[in-house]
Amino acid sequence: MKVLHIVEATQGGTRRHVLDLLPALSSRGVTCRLIYSSLRYPAFGQDATQLQSAGIHTRDVAMARGWSPTLDGRALRALVQQMQHERPDVVHCHSTKAGVLGRLATGLLQSTLKRRIPLVYTPHCVAFDTGLPHTSRRLARWIEKLLAPLTTHFIAVSHHEARALQHVLVPRRERLSVIHNGIDLEAFDALSLPELPRANANFSVACFGRLSAQKNQRALLAAWPRVQRAVPAAQLHFIGGGEDQSTLQGLSAAWKLQNSVTFAGEIAEPRPLYAHHHLIVQPSRWEGCPYSVLEAMAARRAVVAADVGGLREVLGNDSRAGILCKPCSPDALAAHIIALTDDIDCRQQLGDKARQRIETHFTLTEMVAKTLAVYESILA
Repeated sequence: MKVLHIVEATQGGTRRHVLDLLPALSSRGVTCRLIYSSLRYPAFGQDATQLQSAGIHTRDVAMARGWSPTLDGRALRALVQQMQHERPDVVHCHSTKAGVLGRLATGLLQSTLKRRIPLVYTPHCVAFDTGLPHTSRRLARWIEKLLAPLTTHFIAVSHHEARALQHVLVPRRERLSVIHNGIDLEAFDALSLPELPRANANFSVACFGRLSAQKNQRALLAAWPRVQRAVPAAQLHFIGGGEDQSTLQGLSAAWKLQNSVTFAGEIAEPRPLYAHHHLIVQPSRWEGCPYSVLEAMAARRAVVAADVGGLREVLGNDSRAGILCKPCSPDALAAHIIALTDDIDCRQQLGDKARQRIETHFTLTEMVAKTLAVYESILA
């Protein structure tokens, strides 16, 4: 079986998903090819080299995050040409932009070849079910409705995402599967660094992920003056880069937080860093099945997260594996962080339950097996 993967969003969770999924599928006998775009994250070229060393052919095709008629036209032609060359058994598109261009290219090629090419689409966050402006969400819904007939099978990374897809696009349940993101625990544990002591005078809080409106780091930063007053030695670390970095750094300076807040910027391999913090906070406005929270749980870290999207599925409805924050306001975040600062036993219990939940429900092995089952079902 030959599967051609197409991805535009090469940062954050989508990047982790592709880097884990393709080699694992390859080890199961699937011939994987990857078309990616390095426009947003040029360092993905190094990831592509890593994939090539595992026998996965890659090609860089420039795809803009937004809409660019000239660039999109070139990308569409390149995708059709690559598909003609590869002749894949299945095309698998990841993220919204790749989902649009990949499905259009597949539709054009099917018309030329006069044969069906099964296509799988994983949005990794449904664009019309996010915090984007109303006009953007209406446009995304319209585009997705137009492209839905070109999609053989949808994969949602959470039941929350599946409900959004089913309500608007996929009335037939057999065209939709829920496959949660999974962690390669063996690789994760091999990368882990020694943990911080359970009790530490410099209580360390971290937020992993792209600095953006979606991830809502501003709410956490706004909570920090209250945390600092209650716990003067506490430190806050933002791990990741993004379009909001300069704004957040400006706010940190304006609020005189530079001595307790740091910005690490983009880090190619952040997984070893989770164990170096006592608490992980994810104040997102919307999420699918975020790797930042899954990896924190794999590292046995206590997690405070916004109760949005698939996060309740990840942490559990009873919140035994983390604390769900709703509403996720600065005051609510500050209260949870302060409460956990001195409650070492609670943090330990949350971390242990979180790890157990990953081992039971969110493994790479399960993710790969379910994805392979989708391919086999649409080829049957």
